[in-house]
Parts: sequence; structure tokens; C-alpha cells
Amino acid sequence: MKRAVVFFIMIIAGLIVTEQAIDILTTRGRGESIYKMGMLIPAQDFYLYLYGSIFLLIGILLILSPLLFRKFFIAKKSV
Repeated sequence: MKRAVVFFIMIIAGLIVTEQAIDILTTRGRGESIYKMGMLIPAQDFYLYLYGSIFLLIGILLILSPLLFRKFFIAKKSV
């Protein structure tokens, strides 16, 4: 039961981080700073692409981590 709750929380966190990453990557305003995920990000192309892609990768890892952990636990039980 605890494992299912942790997996669900990881998936929800991954979706939130992924949504923020897409929002950062599609920001049109330039020259000012935007406040996302507790960070003040300069609204210049390099930083928007950098932070957006990092958040996207973290979000994808959070979404996929329950599947990877499940495979690990299944492999561990079969040994």
C-alpha cells in the first residue's frame, strides 16, 4: 500500500514538473525574469531552453521511475 502511494505521488510530481517545463519552454516574454518552481529564471533564450529542458528531463524521470522501480522489485523477488 505504501509503495502504491509513493508511486502515485512520483507520477503526479512528474506531471507537475513536466507541465512547468513546457510552460518555461513556450514562454514568449523576453528580457524579464519569470518565477517557476521556486526559482527566478532569466527570460533569455539560453536560460529558458536550459531550465526548460532540465525540468523536462526531471519530469520524465519522475514519471518513469515507478516503472523502473517496479521492474527492479520484480527482478529482486525472482532471484
